[in-house]
Amino acid sequence: MKKQILFLMLILGISCISHAQKTSFHTSKAPAPEAGTMFIYPERIHLENGDFYNAERASMFVPLNRSVENSDVISLDVYRFKATEKADPNTPPIFFLHGGPNFLGLEDMLDEPGFFEKRWKFMLDVADVVVVSQRGIGPSKPTTLIENKIPALSPDKAYNEEEAVEQLQTMLTKGRKTWEDLGVDLNGFTVFEADEDINDVRKAFGYDKITIWGGSFGSHWGMTLMRSHPEIIERAILRGMEGVDHTYDHPGHTWNVYKRMAKEAESSEELKGYIPECGLIRAVEIIVERLTENPVTVKVKNPVTNKMQKVLFDGHSAKQLSRGYSNSLEAWPSDIITMYNGDFTKAAEKAVKKYNNSGRSFKTASYYMLDCGSGITAERLKEYMADPANKVLETGWGYRNGCPCWESDNGDEFRTNFETNIPTLIVQGTWDRSTPYENALELAPYFKDLKFVTLKRGPHGAIRAAYDYSEEFKAGILKFAESGDSSGLDDEMELPKLKWVIPEK
Repeated sequence: MKKQILFLMLILGISCISHAQKTSFHTSKAPAPEAGTMFIYPERIHLENGDFYNAERASMFVPLNRSVENSDVISLDVYRFKATEKADPNTPPIFFLHGGPNFLGLEDMLDEPGFFEKRWKFMLDVADVVVVSQRGIGPSKPTTLIENKIPALSPDKAYNEEEAVEQLQTMLTKGRKTWEDLGVDLNGFTVFEADEDINDVRKAFGYDKITIWGGSFGSHWGMTLMRSHPEIIERAILRGMEGVDHTYDHPGHTWNVYKRMAKEAESSEELKGYIPECGLIRAVEIIVERLTENPVTVKVKNPVTNKMQKVLFDGHSAKQLSRGYSNSLEAWPSDIITMYNGDFTKAAEKAVKKYNNSGRSFKTASYYMLDCGSGITAERLKEYMADPANKVLETGWGYRNGCPCWESDNGDEFRTNFETNIPTLIVQGTWDRSTPYENALELAPYFKDLKFVTLKRGPHGAIRAAYDYSEEFKAGILKFAESGDSSGLDDEMELPKLKWVIPEK
């Protein structure tokens, strides 16, 4: 996207002269802008029909750690898409909260033909849309990328838990020290501060109230904002529910997604004659049992070295394969059937590809501080670790072994569910493999003014899947965003049945 050279600068309420300089990550001789300063400039977005849409892009400067006097500032990347003349000017703007936390910004996305029209343009007949970046991630500065890399474990080697934990913690400890040595106050990377970022952007644009629209971590972020600043939120639209004590994935609830998928796959016509007599779920258990007792080594060609590469499948790697190796809902039954029949060739090819691509990039310090701070209660962790699904799935390993390196903890009071009277729409997919349907069922009673839409076969991106499929749903969700009226939405919606991938014979 060609960037405008001429910037329109808007300074809201405060001078650009920063506080007294001190040793920090700011190494430039020029002072940093004061917290509360916003610079706005025009951004032209190419449309598929050859036209342009004129958006606003801004750099918003906010305190890095609001609990510290004279804190350094951190910048947020902000986009504002102005509503059309069809919109009621009294309708609060939609603030879109991305997931992760790993939002890399909109710049590259907006270069994709049709992205703006598909994702945002249809909302503008209702209200302004504002997208705020996540602190310390993507276009936010400083972006706290962790440069250290873990050496890739050769796929022909048996897994060593102690070695894997040591490598992870060594890398994360070095990553933390890198940013602390630069003077970055990592204690500022909490969801509490992210809440205040949204509030500061709201105030900078002059909005009295906002509607929040978020999914996955964005729902987590949104819910904490509903608790900390209920007075500014008119409505909430949420999917992929990640409650205040849901940062770690529940193994049993995650496995329930596959049980629901298995039930439908087993009754499908296209897979008739392919399903093992024991069923898909039991087939996964048998695969894990077999490889635990008798590991298998497969040879496949490594496309990088052009040599034959050995790949070991044992009990540990079997748990990685329980979700399949093709990374798609449609192919999961086929993957399980293929491996149950003793063929691990494609699984080995995927393992080699992953090995060739490993060690190139890692999460940011902000990601770990945000997620580890949200954490998990001891009671829930105990429940997770005792769940029978741990025999076939591995969940939460990175959190359990990585979070101790960050010493970030919002406390159990934060992780206690809370009631809200804010009008809320939740759309949750029953086939959401990242934030299971059971998350939403647990949280629903705490929303006292709730419209709950169950999306049968819905994936993690339930809302987008629903409005891509149904214009009626799209109209219903926009009606709710505009007025809070949910009458255009059914309690349950069903996506079309998947076309299952047929196993190769």
